[in-house]
Amino acid sequence: MRKRFSEGSPIASTVVTGDDFDELEHTFQAFLAPDTVKLHTPAPTGFFDISQLSGLRVTGIDPNGLSVYELTLDSDVVLQGEETLDAYTVVVTLNGQSQVKIDGEIVPSRHVVTGPGTRFQTRYDHPDILLLRLGRQLVTDTMHERLGEAPTSTLRFDPVIAPDMDQWLTLLHTFSETAASGMFDRSPLAAAHFEKLLLHGLLDSQPHSLSGDLAAERHRPKSTAVRRAMTYCEEHAAEPVSIGELAMAARVSVRALQQAFRTDLGLTPMEYLRRVRLDHVHQDLLAIAQGRAEGTVTDVALRWGFTHLGRFSGFYRDTYGKLPSETARFTA
Repeated sequence: MRKRFSEGSPIASTVVTGDDFDELEHTFQAFLAPDTVKLHTPAPTGFFDISQLSGLRVTGIDPNGLSVYELTLDSDVVLQGEETLDAYTVVVTLNGQSQVKIDGEIVPSRHVVTGPGTRFQTRYDHPDILLLRLGRQLVTDTMHERLGEAPTSTLRFDPVIAPDMDQWLTLLHTFSETAASGMFDRSPLAAAHFEKLLLHGLLDSQPHSLSGDLAAERHRPKSTAVRRAMTYCEEHAAEPVSIGELAMAARVSVRALQQAFRTDLGLTPMEYLRRVRLDHVHQDLLAIAQGRAEGTVTDVALRWGFTHLGRFSGFYRDTYGKLPSETARFTA
């Protein structure tokens, strides 16, 4: 029987093993929505083994934690069930064959992700599988940490592991092998860092329903001072604004604000203010071109603080690839 970790491993713990497939079905009942689980073995012979390589030693799922399991089946098995409401599972087929249906649709991949309430049917043919289980609360708390606020909807992963996830899958393999070696028992801090690497790598690399929010988060300035100054620019773009006023609004010195803007945005504070004003100009010119407003390019430029029309035209062309007069003539 194929068992990579549980024999001789100082940490891997056997969850269930043997040839009693009724016992295996009972075990799945503890990990999935119980009333949904059905296990069918076309030829109920062979052996199975589920070993836990890392994570809290509890039956089922730790809503706040992460666990890794190895599943070995020396048999053909069809497993039908539904993910619990408090878990996500990444299923990685290492060897053997598998065919997965998620919510009634065949998934063209050996590696899949299920989420809270996901219905699935999986046909296995003598596989070796790694299972990464993530508590829903862990994922929610991590998104809260990343976004600065709690997500307003349940995160839903795309069920098919993305083609560019090879490096993350290698990371998962390395994690499972390191866990089975017992190193994480000797260094819980290393385990915690590795778990964060796995979790953040999955959230950043595997598409999901909140990927757009994370993409916006990656471009959001980290500095509180920069965010305060940006807000001030947006609220006072039509008024005369000095670098000193921006520093006062950001509650830092002028020099500190300039350094923060260079670090976070690669711009000076006044260059950022100019971009905000140019965006207002662009929107006003489009409104004129579409007949939703009246005025001239000069009117709009002066309204947003551009008094040197030659330099204004150059800034506008560099930003939008055309002269402001060309935008004003645009017709929808």
